[in-house]
Amino acid sequence: MNAHVQQYRISCPSSHIISVPATLLDEELICPQCNTRFLAKFKDSLEFAEEQTERAAYQWLVIAISTAVLLLTAGIIAVVSQLRL
Repeated sequence: MNAHVQQYRISCPSSHIISVPATLLDEELICPQCNTRFLAKFKDSLEFAEEQTERAAYQWLVIAISTAVLLLTAGIIAVVSQLRL
């Protein structure tokens, strides 16, 4: 039984998208469309770029929620301090 092999989409230097199995990462490959040799790195894959984008979006979400909580807390403190006067 063959286990599913993870595929990564990596661009050759001429911008052709090549589907590369995980077992060939960090190997020198030849683009089947333009015959250019290139090193298939995970950091050059579309999956890595998508992962980085998702990570950045999550970080911005955390910052936005934290800022909203901080502003809400400051607003409540301001209202409560005005009521005590």
